[in-house]
Amino acid sequence: MNSIKLRIAAKTDVGLVRDNNEDNFQASSDLSIEPMRWVNNEICSLGEKGALLVVADGMGGMNAGEVASELAIETVRSAFRPQNLTEEVMKNRFSIEKFMNSVIVDADKRIKAEAKSHPESRGMGTTIVIAWLLNGKLYVSWCGDSRAYIYNPQAGLHQISKDHSYVQSLIDKGSISKEDAFDYPESNIITRCLSDSPTKAKPESLLQPYDVCDNDIIMLCTDGLSGMIRDVEIEGIIRKNEHDMDICSDVLIKAACDAEGADNITICICQILQGGGICNPQVFEAFDKRICGPDQKTSRISDIISTNITKNGKKWNKIIFSAIVAFLVFAVVLGILFKKGQFFDHNITNKTDSTEVVTVETLSTQTIVATDGRHFVVVREEGDPQVGDRAYPDGTYMLDPKTTVEIKDSIVVSINTKDDVKDQISEEKIGSEESKNLNKKDKTVKRRGGIFDDYPRDGDGQKVMPKDDGNTDGSTDGELTPIGGTIYIDKVHEVVSDETLFSISRQYGITLDDIKRLNPSIKGDKIKPGDKLRIRYIKIK
Repeated sequence: MNSIKLRIAAKTDVGLVRDNNEDNFQASSDLSIEPMRWVNNEICSLGEKGALLVVADGMGGMNAGEVASELAIETVRSAFRPQNLTEEVMKNRFSIEKFMNSVIVDADKRIKAEAKSHPESRGMGTTIVIAWLLNGKLYVSWCGDSRAYIYNPQAGLHQISKDHSYVQSLIDKGSISKEDAFDYPESNIITRCLSDSPTKAKPESLLQPYDVCDNDIIMLCTDGLSGMIRDVEIEGIIRKNEHDMDICSDVLIKAACDAEGADNITICICQILQGGGICNPQVFEAFDKRICGPDQKTSRISDIISTNITKNGKKWNKIIFSAIVAFLVFAVVLGILFKKGQFFDHNITNKTDSTEVVTVETLSTQTIVATDGRHFVVVREEGDPQVGDRAYPDGTYMLDPKTTVEIKDSIVVSINTKDDVKDQISEEKIGSEESKNLNKKDKTVKRRGGIFDDYPRDGDGQKVMPKDDGNTDGSTDGELTPIGGTIYIDKVHEVVSDETLFSISRQYGITLDDIKRLNPSIKGDKIKPGDKLRIRYIKIK
């Protein structure tokens, strides 16, 4: 007899921006009962076939996204009928995970078949995350960036699923930190999903099932929640509302809407009341390490050489030393080629036959202000924006009375002059319609501008950007040349918890380079609470 007591709550909300809800979900407090059912916040016992939570985040525009997510949920409902949950399926973790992953692959097949028979729904896709609580263990399988979390009062909140997204790939490479990822502009690009593309879905499962503990709260959610408020805010809300899962889910949805509400929000939560184990916070270290990317602390080359030469004989010393020298020479040559631009193409490319993303992570950017005070960022070292440049956020921006720039899908697609001559980028340059539907979610996120709305203008109405003072030796000291009609605001910003250089630059309407130029002690993008940063920005007199 299973002694675990639990209660579930599951809700969805359209948010404040979108007209329709493309999310779908399902919960079951007892899979022995058909049809699946649950009552929000009702206390019940875990049955012999377990309990289930599922969330799907549809995409594709019009009605296609909600069709894809509903097909995925229907496939799960059909697969998890009591008669299908046999002893053979539930005999061990491998058979359980194989079953869950096969359900996700079957859902992918249904979406492909639907798109083939209904051309109007082509381009649709969905993410999915499934959590099956069985015999005191939690099994999770997913495809996409919808997430699974575990909260416990002793351990806090921890993400246990790993996003299939472009931003997560940057974290894995050490290019950005987990903290910076929340503010990263291209967080809507996913690398895996269920869709009508020829590529077969590739679900993933936890490395090990999780042993549930008393007072655990299991949460599945779409990025309408995790993309709107930070994990630390989510944890704070759950901690204050542990007593009632119904209220907890309502407060989480309200917080996402207050943050911007730019996407549909779906949450499924399950609280373990009794019958679980005792929480050991160290269990979550493996999850955190896997999601937060490689350790930034690396050994010095001299230490590596010294250690290996000490531990090995003379023959191996020569081999190891030669290998390290060859590696260093290769790295230097690679760096020279990289600097000259002869090795990499400075464009992001989504492979059609793979889920990997090829990118050059170190790019120079400009922040440009339109005549109405809105800001956009273009990936270009100098000069005016050109068609084909990467830029964000999407929108149409008037640079002066004669020039308008249009950004779509993070690409400058046209530059219109007063004569209405439109330099239209070809569809092939920004990717085929199919690849865009697969790898970019159809989501519009409102981006906040800086704290000032105007830049100084010259007599012709053109914006005047601040320039560095050049020293006689060609170097710069970080000071800005005064411009007529403007004043400069200098202040010292003290970093608080959860702030990053991304978020601080957005707060003041300046670039990362602006901050780093005035604060040369910053190493990389790393800052910590208590650091004091010099900030300079401009305002009209």
